This record gives sequence, C-alpha cells and structure tokens, in this order.
Amino acid sequence: MASTFFGLTIAYTGLQAAQTSINVTSHNLANINTPGYTKEAATQQASDALRTYSTYGTIGSGVTVTGIDQTRDSYYDEKYRNNMTNYGEYEAKHNYMTQIEDYLNEFKLDGYSKEYKNFFSAVNQLSLTPSDESCKNQLINNAKSMTDYFNTLAANLRNVQADANNEIKDAVEHINSLAQNIASLNKQINQIEACYGNANDLRDQRNALVDELSQVVNITTNEVDLGNNLTSYQISINGQTLVDTYEFHTLECVSRDELRNASDADGLYDIQWSDGNKFDIYSKTLGGQLKALVDIRDGCNGEIESVSVDANGNYVEDHDGNIITETNALAEDNTIYKGVPYYQSQLNQFIRTFAQAVNDILKTGYRSDADVDNAENRGISLFVVQDNTRAITATNITVNKELIDDPNRLATKSSVGTGEANADIIEQINDLQSAKIFDGGTGSYFLESIVSDMSIDSNKSKNFLANYTNLKTSIQNQRLSVMGVDTDEEAMDLVKFQQAYNLSSKMMTVMNDIYDKLINGTGV
Repeated sequence: MASTFFGLTIAYTGLQAAQTSINVTSHNLANINTPGYTKEAATQQASDALRTYSTYGTIGSGVTVTGIDQTRDSYYDEKYRNNMTNYGEYEAKHNYMTQIEDYLNEFKLDGYSKEYKNFFSAVNQLSLTPSDESCKNQLINNAKSMTDYFNTLAANLRNVQADANNEIKDAVEHINSLAQNIASLNKQINQIEACYGNANDLRDQRNALVDELSQVVNITTNEVDLGNNLTSYQISINGQTLVDTYEFHTLECVSRDELRNASDADGLYDIQWSDGNKFDIYSKTLGGQLKALVDIRDGCNGEIESVSVDANGNYVEDHDGNIITETNALAEDNTIYKGVPYYQSQLNQFIRTFAQAVNDILKTGYRSDADVDNAENRGISLFVVQDNTRAITATNITVNKELIDDPNRLATKSSVGTGEANADIIEQINDLQSAKIFDGGTGSYFLESIVSDMSIDSNKSKNFLANYTNLKTSIQNQRLSVMGVDTDEEAMDLVKFQQAYNLSSKMMTVMNDIYDKLINGTGV
C-alpha cells in the first residue's frame, strides 16, 4: 500500500506546479511590451500512478510539469514573412518613386514641358522679326535654359540612382549581420535544449531576426529534428543557402568595371557570394527591399542603353560628330521595371532627337544679314555637347558658346539671296513642334508619356504599399491572437494558479494535522 506520508508528496507536487505556472505568468506579464515575445505556458500532466498492491490497484502520485512551451503557430509566421517581403519591396519603391515623381511632376512644376514650350514661343517670336538681335538672344537663352533644366534633371536622377546603390550595400551588410546573429543563436539554442531545457526566449530573438530579414529579401526557412532535442535550422535566399545551423554564408558588393547603361552613375555595385558564387540580382523570384533597390537602380524596361556601334565596331556619329546612344532589348540578366535608367534613356532620346533636328535645319541656313555664301555666314549648330564629352545626353547637352557670344550667327534664312525679313529656317524649326519625329509622336506627346509612365508606376507602388501595410496589420493581429500576451487572460490565469497554490498549501496543512495526530496524539 502507499506510504502514510504519500499525501504530503502529492501536495508538494501541486505546490511546485502552481508555483511554476505563476512564474511563467509573471514572465509573460513582464514581457507584455517586448517586441516579438511569444506567450509561454507551463504544460502539466498527471504523474505516473503507483502500484499499491491493494484492492484498488494503483494510486495517483500528483502532477508533473512536462515543459514550458510557446504558443506560436508557424503558419502565421510564414504568412507574415511572405507579406513582409512584399511590404519591404513596395515600401522602398514608393520611397524612391516619390523622389522621381518630385523631379518629373510636370503638373506642379514648371519643368521640361514648360521649357519646351518657352523655346517654341521664342522661335515663333523670332519668325516675326528674324533680324532682331534681342529675339535671337531670347531664343538662344531659352534654349540654354532648357538644356540647363535637362542637365539638372539628369543629375538629380543620377543622385537617386547613387542613393539606391548605397542602400543596396547597406542591405547586403544587414543581411550578413542578421545571418551571423541567427547562426550564433542556433548554436545557443541547441546547447541549451540538448540538456533538455528550453530556449524559448532565444527562439523569440531568432524569430524576430528572421522577421526582419524577410523584409530585406525573400527567404525560406526549414527546421529539422536531429534527435536528442537538437535541430538543424536553415535559411535560404532565392534557393541559395544563407544559414545552415551553425554556419552562415555572406554576400559582398563588387564595383562594376563598366557602366551597365550609358547614363549610369559611376561605382555601381554587383552582388556575389563571398565564396565567388553568383548571386542573381535580376532573378524574377527575388523579392523584398533588395529587389526594389535593384529595380530602381537598374530598371530600364527590359532594355540596355549603350553607345551605338556599326558592323565594324566603330562608333555611330551624328552630323556634328557626336556619338549616338541607343536602347536595345536584353532579355537575360535584366529587369523590366522602369527605374532611373529608363527615365534617363527617355530624356536622352528626346534631347538627342530634338537637338539633331534643330541642328540639321540650322546648318542648312544662313544668318539674317548674310549676302555672301561663306563659312562665317553659314548656320551653325545650336545644341552641342559639353567639353570633354562626346555623346549627346540629357546630362551633357548645352548651347553653342559661339551663339551665346554672337546671337547674330543664328541662321534664320535658307538663301543668301533673300533679305533679312526672310525667316524660312525659323519656320522650319517652328514646324518641329508638330512634327512626329519622337517614336511616331510629337515632342509634347513624348514628354507627356514620360510623366504618364512615372505616374502609373508611382501610383502602383503607393497602392501596393497601402495593401501590404493593411495585410501586415491584419496578419500581425492574427499572429498576436495566438502568440501575444493578453492582460485579461494572464490576470485570470494568475488568479487560477493562486487558488491552486492555496489549495495545495491547505492540503499540506491538513496532512500536517493528520501526521501530528498520528505521531504525537496516538495512544495518548
């Protein structure tokens, strides 16, 4: 039969279980505002029954705390991280598209559309008084104002690209830091749990780091039971291993030897694994903040802007000897997003087409006071490239200094045999305003299409960010409904465990009275 003092042992197990549950509740309440903390609960079960060799066979031996477990659902973790990948992507895209929108917002700014119209206003005025030096000067100044605006706009876009490039480097360093910390936590977790303890708080730290990593780049996680309470924990980026339990791999940024696009900023980075393996930054399955930064920095709508060469590998030049740039489709190792290079190439295409058309007309004419066909009387180009450059782009376009110094050298007529009132050259330039030489459309339409592309992508990033922000809140609330600490629940648990503790204490008091009577009062 059971020992006479067995009841005291049972009451003691009740005290221990209640005390453990109270301690766990206290830990939950202490971490109620700790980000990433997961609610814990003491798991109990009835202790193994003992054989009493009596008619009733066995008797219960109390309660045993089998573990302190986290109330966490891996389904919500995965759901949350997948959404954070999309959230991180569109948050970064929205930030940068807002900057691009600020520069290309023709609805609020007197931007390139206004400069384009001002140029033709001056052309129209000069057509009325072609011999007026002030009108010529006004046209030249308006042309200079337009080129200055395009120079500034191209420089601003290049600064956006450089900012995105620097943030790519920061993202890579962040990924490496998180990978190192996660691998360290994996080792600590296994060291504790191998001794049949629990490392719940360390697991919370690891989950918080994995959540943070999922916003930077898309990841997959896998935890495998190795036996003896040990686990293997892997994290992969786009199918490539980043963390393998105690080991981790790192990424590195490598400066490009050559410009990818003709108007790219210098010093842009490619990303590779530190062991030399390729990391595909243009993978269609890449996600997160890293994908957004690559799209903004390198996105040229599936094309590459490069210097045009002929069949012999020689540069293709315009009539002024300037190198011509062109865009060509590149299906592999590319992104179809319309990032900074796309808008740079569109501006380059516009200014190159416009400058060539104006220059070609002017060089067929003569200055207004010309009466002899000689070199000094012939028309010269209005638009040229800046010193030490050869390709006409929005970055380096400027106005011919010879015309700035002497506006009367501006060609206005096509024949020396006509008077100063003849302005047929200026009329030809004025006709460019309605000429469909910009991909089958007018110059105004082409400039408007740039704004339209920007507005569509900017609104898309804004709308998607709003959607993923709402999903983030919704999924996080679902996750917290499982893993979060609720004050009302903890308060009720506290009362429940306190009562359990009091009852076990009362049981020990009762047993103490029984033993006192048995030992000290029997036979008296």
